[in-house]
Formats: sequence, C-alpha cells, structure tokens
Amino acid sequence: MIRRFFIIFFLAFLTTCDDGDILSIDLDFDGELERCENDIDSYVLYDTRDDPNEALLLIIERDDTNELLFTKPTMIGAPTELVITEGGDTQFIYRSYSRAIESGELCDVIPPNDLTVLENYPAPSGTVKVSTTIEDDDNDGIPTEYEGLAGDPDENGIYWDSLDSDLDGTPDYLDQDDDNDNVLTKNEIDTDNLDGDDNPTTGYLDTDGDLIPDYLDEDDDGDGIDTRREDDSAEGKDPRAFDNYVVNTEGVSVYRYLYNYVDDNINANQEFDDSGFIDNIYTRSVTTSFVIENANFTIISSDYIDFGTFESSFDVLIEAPVEEAD
Repeated sequence: MIRRFFIIFFLAFLTTCDDGDILSIDLDFDGELERCENDIDSYVLYDTRDDPNEALLLIIERDDTNELLFTKPTMIGAPTELVITEGGDTQFIYRSYSRAIESGELCDVIPPNDLTVLENYPAPSGTVKVSTTIEDDDNDGIPTEYEGLAGDPDENGIYWDSLDSDLDGTPDYLDQDDDNDNVLTKNEIDTDNLDGDDNPTTGYLDTDGDLIPDYLDEDDDGDGIDTRREDDSAEGKDPRAFDNYVVNTEGVSVYRYLYNYVDDNINANQEFDDSGFIDNIYTRSVTTSFVIENANFTIISSDYIDFGTFESSFDVLIEAPVEEAD
C-alpha cells in the first residue's frame, strides 16, 4: 500500500526560491518497514525510497516493555502510545541522501563513504501509536479468533480461560495439536476454503462422519483405536510417518489413522507406549503497525502519518504434556 504525505520546504531552507515560495514534494513510501537488528540499545525502523533518495526513521528505546511491541498483541482499539522527543527515547526523523540507499546500509555502524546525509529533520514532538496483531498465535492454520479466546490475560499475555479442547493445559489458540492425537491441527483442517468464509472451522474435515472435526477428534477414522495409537514408527509419535500407510480395498495407499478397517491395523492388538505427545514447536508471525500523529515537523504538512507495518516472527516452544500412567 502506498502512503502519501507532503514534505514542505520553506524559504528558510531554500536559496533558489523567492520570498513566500513553498516547494511541495510528494513522497511515496511503500509502508513496508525494515528494522536494524544490530543495535542493542534501540529498535531502528525505517522506510526508504529512491528518486529522490529519502528515508523515514523511527527510533525506539530497546527494553523489555518495548519488546512486547513485536511479540504481544495489543487490544483492539487500544494501541500503545509512545511520546516523540527530539534526541529522546522515541524519535522520528526524515532524511535525504546523496544516492539511493541499498538494503541494510542504514544499519551499518560505519556508513559507506559515498552515502551522505543531505538533510536531517527530527520531529520535535508527537505521538507514535503502535498496534500489534497476531492472526494465528500457534500457526496451526486456524486464526486465533476462531479458537475460543476468552477471559483476561495474565502478566505474560496468555488467556488461560480460553477453550482447551484436549484438556492438556494448553489453550487451543496456543496449541498446535488441538486434540493431542499427534497429527498437527494444520494437517487436519480443510485449507481449500470451499465455503468462502475464510474460517477453517466450518466446512471442516470429518473422516468418520461423527460430526467431530478431525482436528478435534481423538479417533479420526472411527475404528475404535485412537489416532495417536495408529503409528507404526519407532517412537510411536507420528501417525503421518512414511511407514504408516496401508492399502485400502480400492488399492489406494492411505494413512492408517484415516482407514476404518481394524483387521488391517497392526496396532489393534499390540501394546503401545503412547505416554507422551509431540512438542509444539512453531514460528509465530507478528504484524506491528505504526502511526505518527502531531509530529510538528516544520517540513511536513500532515499531522497524521501512516508510517507502515513491520512483519516479524519468532520461534515458540510449548513442551508436550506428560500423561500420567493409569
């Protein structure tokens, strides 16, 4: 998305203009922000453009609180607010350069010799409004809004009162395997969106037709054997392992846990150690949006700047619960 606002250069900054002349330059920034990762004291976010060669920079103090801007969702309608001060903990700066800026150059501790700052205008004041969203907390293919989010968050931002379908102590919105059958939820939902509502919990896969979606069904094929037991691999923790295929009556290879034919299931009458479940290890994607208000630039005519969004991700580990022995 293109963000447009205007940079106004007044007579005091121009030697070629007559008294009273104002030069208005239309800046087109794409709003896709980048962030320097080598500054231990600050988060430096920036957006650049070529012809002319310009950049907008937002500098935020790096601390435990501001780290949450990139890891913890904010409540809808209640963005985090940061106060801009020139040379302070939060700064917003417009710069122009002598040439086009190549990727990563703004983060170099020692700038290239041929990259010179021609103009530098820090905002003297203003407010940064930051909104952080996580569409799918556990990256299981089901957006968080459809996984029974409820209650109030604790100090770590976890909603423990939310739906926990398998009662394993991890709410569904944080659980990569909502029914603890050792087949990940993302592998048990209908991702084709045939009903067009962008909700994978409708039009769901239901192999045995029991009206329980596969991603919430402990026995997907209804053969009386829990899905997690229908595993012929060495560790007994992956029903989708390559050697867990069987050939059905049509001569087609299918996963054992999706084939309702007990006599052909080697796990039907054997002891099977299923005392543990797989760990949840996944990548969480976060979108952080920044709006600058009332920056009071002498060179920017607008008091509202949609600075853009920053996409980040980080790995999450939720250890598998240990099932008590009967």
